[in-house]
Amino acid sequence: MKNYLLIILLLCAGAYNGYGQKKQPSDYHLQKAIDLMQNNGDEKEVMECLDQQLQETPDNADARVVRATLYLKQKKYGNVLSDMNLAIKYYKKGGIFPKYTIYWGRARAYYDMEDFDKALADYDTAYKLVLKDKKGTTDIYDILYERAQIYYDLKDYANADADYWQMLKHDEADQVAMIGLIRNMIARKEYDKALELVNKCEKYDADYEETYCYRMQIYDKMGETDKAIDDAVIYFEKSDDPRHYLLKSIMGKHLSYALAKVQSRIQTNNDYSWKQLRIHIYKWGHDYANAIQYYNQLEQEFGSSIPIYYNRSECYNEIGDTERAIADITKCIELGDGKDYDAIIARADYYRKGGQYKEAIADFTKGVELEPTNAYPYYKRGWCYELSGDDDSAMKDYNAGIDVDKSYPYIFLTRGELYLKRGKKEKANTDFNEVIRQDTVARSGSCRQYALHFLGRDAEALEWMDKIIAADSTRSGGYYDKSCLLARMGRLNESVAALRKAFENGYRSFAHIEHDDDMDAIRELPEFKHLIEEYKAKPIRIEADDEQAKDKIETISEIQMKKMHSGLYEIPCTINELPLKFFFDTGASTVTISSVEANFMLKNGYLKSDDIKGKEYYSVATGEIHEGTTIRLREIKIGDAILRNVDASVVHNQQAPLLLGQTVLERFGTVTIDNINSKLIIKQK
Repeated sequence: MKNYLLIILLLCAGAYNGYGQKKQPSDYHLQKAIDLMQNNGDEKEVMECLDQQLQETPDNADARVVRATLYLKQKKYGNVLSDMNLAIKYYKKGGIFPKYTIYWGRARAYYDMEDFDKALADYDTAYKLVLKDKKGTTDIYDILYERAQIYYDLKDYANADADYWQMLKHDEADQVAMIGLIRNMIARKEYDKALELVNKCEKYDADYEETYCYRMQIYDKMGETDKAIDDAVIYFEKSDDPRHYLLKSIMGKHLSYALAKVQSRIQTNNDYSWKQLRIHIYKWGHDYANAIQYYNQLEQEFGSSIPIYYNRSECYNEIGDTERAIADITKCIELGDGKDYDAIIARADYYRKGGQYKEAIADFTKGVELEPTNAYPYYKRGWCYELSGDDDSAMKDYNAGIDVDKSYPYIFLTRGELYLKRGKKEKANTDFNEVIRQDTVARSGSCRQYALHFLGRDAEALEWMDKIIAADSTRSGGYYDKSCLLARMGRLNESVAALRKAFENGYRSFAHIEHDDDMDAIRELPEFKHLIEEYKAKPIRIEADDEQAKDKIETISEIQMKKMHSGLYEIPCTINELPLKFFFDTGASTVTISSVEANFMLKNGYLKSDDIKGKEYYSVATGEIHEGTTIRLREIKIGDAILRNVDASVVHNQQAPLLLGQTVLERFGTVTIDNINSKLIIKQK
């Protein structure tokens, strides 16, 4: 909803000139308050003027309306309602504010309080009154728009539609109303109708950003990912403040295509924002090495900045380079005023992961000082105390954090564990049950699985852990958490297997592993030691030149291949974790897969039903995939090189189970064929 205070200021600005012509000495303080508001005066002084006015003239409805707007901004809803109710009681014609604005303002207060029935009642009254007010024509639009939003929130799409149609009745080219109707159609899964209307909406004004924002969502719902990405690129171009969570949800489904589209924009538009979006795409694909490379280029081209230092430190942290993460985040803090809570807490976490608990505690203490009602710094400082062997200080912090904020599940989990350590099982179980009560969404950052384990509900814990991973199967942290959980359960071989999967997905925080007590159960296993040695030997390397001016990132994969009589090369790979051999054709540009292989993958769980794009060629009755179907291969792995979300055409007459053309392989990076040693060399930069 629009800022109510802004609308009141506009009303004041429009009414004040006329009001000034009929000055009334008894309204002096109200006039002064309005002058201050129009000139961005001190809010405290404005409130003092209004209080003084209402002490002298308690029946001044206009003063009560203005004061109510300030209370609304301060979220003091009781005061808002009190003043608005008295404004209605004392209302007289000829004042500054028309009567409908009082009901409108009270409706907004009820909306913020989530009392939707009363909000709708006041919007209804405001709408009826504004229709009778010749000067209120421009406000009809806003009242209808805001009422429609409440109907949408209540999933009452029919009434929301009715309000949007009323808006269109006043202005047939009202794109905001059209988007409201489109949003309701999407909610009802009427994608064809929504697409038809959004295309019509574009014709009225091709620069209206929301057209592309909603059309990309429609295409996404219809399974037209590349078309959705095309519109996402246009939306990003036209919007001053694009919603990155929407861009991520759509571009993340075909990152290579999204990257290609953004790269083409960079070629024609050397703009900071496009280069920043390219970095986001790499980060969404968990390719932090390339993200770092482009942050370095961004810094060279546009200069150092707080966002570059902060975001690059996160990337260094993701690849396990704690030292550089700390260096960057320290520069971020120093470049600012030294009081950036997020940056200080980030550095504290980097220190913690590196086992530098004294430094971490110092930064978490700064975090407590900056945000004393936030549970997070208490939780993390307590954990550092516990890791340092100071359980008493840890318990004090856990208790203090819960005292100031009882809505953070992790702090209940760690306090519960400490209670267990002290033999206080009943108190521990109370905390674990509180975690389960609060933590109800399976996503990154959830800790419900650990609480379930401590309560002896291991099957439920693993089921929850798998849901977290399913929410983003490419994220390495989920597999690391699963390794920790399995280690706690004593399922050691499975824990090592999950840790390997975390490494395969890019996890490299060896310093954290070294100090993480969750790993203690498997730490001495030969399999664990071998795994750590294996991945320490092939980290994601970032080597700076002598001047530290530019970082170069290069990953080289060498894969043994076999040349066939046909001239094609046979190369081992895994597709969606299924070991296969593919044929490499330098003259081909597409990916094809045999129907036999595709059906085997489907029946054995290597393909999911939503991986099948050409549904008209897919028989639901027999469960068979036929020639002509397009399927999505979620992951192609050749050596250490990985390509995700590749479209493949199913063919019938093909001896090779899988055929990849050179143009597809080049999406991995630079591809070289070593004919002498029969090797395929892939360089990723």
